[in-house]
Amino acid sequence: MIMPRRRLPPLALLTMLGLSACAATDSGHTLRVALWAGGYELDVESRVIRAYEEANPGTRVLLESAPTGYEERLLTSIAAGHPPDVYLMDAPDIPTFVDRGLALDLSPFLQGIGFEPDLVFPQVLEAFARGDALFALPKDFTPMIIYVNRDVATAAGVEAPGVSGWSWDQFAAAAQAATLDDDGDGRPEVYGFDFPRNLYQWVPFVWSAGGDILTDDGLRASGAMDAPEALSAYRFLTGLVEEGLTPGAQFLQQGDPAREARFASGGQAFLLSGHWTLRVFRDMVEDGTLELDVAPVPHAPGQDRATTVLYASGWAVPPNAQDRRRAIHLASFLASPTAQRIRAGSGLAISSRTDVAAEMAAQDETGIEAAFLDLVAGARMTWGARIRDFRRVEALAVEIMDRHLLQGVPLEDAARDVALRVDGELRRGTPP
Repeated sequence: MIMPRRRLPPLALLTMLGLSACAATDSGHTLRVALWAGGYELDVESRVIRAYEEANPGTRVLLESAPTGYEERLLTSIAAGHPPDVYLMDAPDIPTFVDRGLALDLSPFLQGIGFEPDLVFPQVLEAFARGDALFALPKDFTPMIIYVNRDVATAAGVEAPGVSGWSWDQFAAAAQAATLDDDGDGRPEVYGFDFPRNLYQWVPFVWSAGGDILTDDGLRASGAMDAPEALSAYRFLTGLVEEGLTPGAQFLQQGDPAREARFASGGQAFLLSGHWTLRVFRDMVEDGTLELDVAPVPHAPGQDRATTVLYASGWAVPPNAQDRRRAIHLASFLASPTAQRIRAGSGLAISSRTDVAAEMAAQDETGIEAAFLDLVAGARMTWGARIRDFRRVEALAVEIMDRHLLQGVPLEDAARDVALRVDGELRRGTPP
């Protein structure tokens, strides 16, 4: 665990970093930050950078964004000896960069930069920690939740459960009540739900059945991904499709790109997504054209509550950064309360700092931010934060329900086959 450390005044902070006050603000210094943001998110990060440059006159910061091929480009630049000064590390990239020694352990510098571990959501902090080492300063995160179109739900006589949660049976009944096919053509005008095709979407259902996709040691999928608890989650989700409560199998391979628009326009009652989707709906919520609730992922009968998944990112420094001291100084600002408040106002994610997240929730008159925070308790970080090259696991896992729905393969057979193939990937990805 990272122990809380007291905050030092600015002069002590700079001394701990080995920087004099003038060294931190020398003219002519250019720092580079690698990230994958695009569009609106890149605009938000540009505002953060402007705040840093204003606080450090003469220092210029370049944002180098690669929305596609980010990990490969970053690995190449570090290996070639031309790394950025700071880079954004996604949770699924943690094992790749940490195991290969491509992220600096920042724990010796935490006191000097005033970083307060006790003010970070513990699940988020632990994702970037290995023992006492900390390899990134957390930026923000999101849990996966269920958005509820309140108008559609109310018309169906359905009430969102709030933090108390709902069982699979209750959720299926709500989705059934909301699904409408007024003209009887077999294509509902309103669907109950959208099918969660990808592992990052459906893993909370497995957890909320008391199961998992990997064994506790993270070395095998067999015995977990094909276990009775996981199979019960697959049966529940594919059953929603087979009952006509979600758009059918024609949407599987392209991932149902219309789901957010369908939900917002009243064509769907419930939507599984993260905090990033809230920005898409924000204007509609504010002008009253969309009444929105937030609810937990439903849990299996016999379970007390759902266990959702968290996805997070953090600011890391490569060990061969050209000027390590200035890089750490910049990373500390990017994770600072000032930067966190700028980002939190964008609505894309939840601040990794509990105090800033609470501030945002208190300012939100809709109550949605507070509902998100209520659902963080008991949530788990993605397996990708521990397993190297986890995207290969995700690419295989998508076949389990696809093969059942599209080809009629029994779920038991599909899960067993995929679990064995995942075992092979895990063996290949295990560090020597």
